Amino acid sequence: MVLTINVAVLLAVIIIVRLRRRTGARKRTDEQLTVLIVLVFGVLVAPTAVVL
Repeated sequence: MVLTINVAVLLAVIIIVRLRRRTGARKRTDEQLTVLIVLVFGVLVAPTAVVL
């Protein structure tokens, strides 16, 4: 059995988990890392063709 993980889906889950935390509990580096992850997510999702 081969398990494949879509990187965009994995990043989406990570983003949701990170953004659910309280704002006061985040450090500046945490926020910068979240911004970087969101930018990478945008680059991965942008060229993806929509198949209906």
